Amino acid sequence: MLRILSIFAALFFAGSGCSSDSKKLDTIDAELQAAYPNISPITAAHVNQWQANNKDIVLIDVRQESEYAVSHIEGALRIDPKASASEVAKQIGSIASGKDVIFYCSVGVRSSQLADRAKEELQAMGAGDIYNLSGGIFAWHNEKRALISDAGDTQMVHPYDRVWGKLVNRQDYISYEP
Repeated sequence: MLRILSIFAALFFAGSGCSSDSKKLDTIDAELQAAYPNISPITAAHVNQWQANNKDIVLIDVRQESEYAVSHIEGALRIDPKASASEVAKQIGSIASGKDVIFYCSVGVRSSQLADRAKEELQAMGAGDIYNLSGGIFAWHNEKRALISDAGDTQMVHPYDRVWGKLVNRQDYISYEP
């Protein structure tokens, strides 16, 4: 829990907090890697390359329904951030067999937590490696990678809240509504 508090401190006290800064996402990511050493980080560029090469992966969006409705990475399945390992296994265990599983949320906190909880059970069911998307959907969005919603392609992203939303570079594309 102390590690998670230092992640929040990194966000609130690293610089002015007025605008997004990739260094802040990098700092949060480094803290998450230290807090969850059994979960491998993966960059947005790497995931995008796997998608382009049709690598058979499972993308798990670990955000609330309202966040997912605004936008998500194509092909991502949403799982509640508070889900237990057995709930995750029940929801995706059969489709994760033989595939790498990539968890993401806004910046990586909730997804790291869920990936860590579910890793052992998923791998017992045949899943390959378990990853956390470095910088979450904010890094994905900041790199101008494709997002979708139920209405189709979108550039919008849910900011989680006013403070965390400062990590989104393109503030004009923040929305709480789909």
